[in-house]
Amino acid sequence: MSEIKTHLCEKDDFISVFPERKSDSHKGTYGTAVLLGGCREYSGAMKLANMSLSALKCGCGISRLAVPCETADYVAPYLLESTLCPLKSFDEDELDRAFAGASSVGLGMGFGREENRAKAVKYALEKLRCPVLIDADGLYALSRMDYRAKGNVILTPHTAEFARLCGLTVGEVLEDRIGLALDYAKAHNVTVLLKGAVTVVTDGERVYLVDRGCPGMATAGSGDVLSGIITGINSQNPSDPCLNAACGAWIAGVAGEFAQKEKGAVSMTASDTVSNIHKAVLMITD
Repeated sequence: MSEIKTHLCEKDDFISVFPERKSDSHKGTYGTAVLLGGCREYSGAMKLANMSLSALKCGCGISRLAVPCETADYVAPYLLESTLCPLKSFDEDELDRAFAGASSVGLGMGFGREENRAKAVKYALEKLRCPVLIDADGLYALSRMDYRAKGNVILTPHTAEFARLCGLTVGEVLEDRIGLALDYAKAHNVTVLLKGAVTVVTDGERVYLVDRGCPGMATAGSGDVLSGIITGINSQNPSDPCLNAACGAWIAGVAGEFAQKEKGAVSMTASDTVSNIHKAVLMITD
């Protein structure tokens, strides 16, 4: 680790991430973020809605939540500003419809592990040119593939998910989180965001460390919120997925800290983090 140059992130590192908002801009100016997730067994309607709202709170102009048809009715009541795209299948024509006009994509959250879910992951790797974030069950599908990305993919695993990707044990990952993340990112041409008390973000060259967050974020849906934040950032400024991922981790951590001050570590939920995203963003943009 002593041979690896790392950078501990602070708010001023992310000023360039948020472009100036001009008076004649409109929602199309800041891109369409498409979030694909959910399944019958893990509908997680509120979690998916939080994820979509997180993308909007981080600046995308339009957030489209794509879910299987059998999940759509559960999710719809929780959506206000976001649009809903029910999918009949994960065949290419349906994925074409879901991702039409996308400026950024996030997929895999609450996805399930059916074989057809891998179709969406393969589609994203092969067809999409915009920034793509893959999380949760999307990472499970990815762990069963031999692939090399185009440099537009962000992976957001926790330790156990990253161990599966690498074919290692959790203990082996904990012994060398930075080195392993760096090597994996370089070998597969991706950005790895390895979650932890100190989150490691690397594209195989740069290594950003993010030490923001709190114990209250150890609750269902926090990862979905992070996925939404990063996808929203990618939508409006797609040029540097690695810096965007680090910025997303910083915003999520700071928003969680604000939420814990309000609700306490025991009682806060992921939606409390969403409610405080604006405070974290203002720390960067004000």
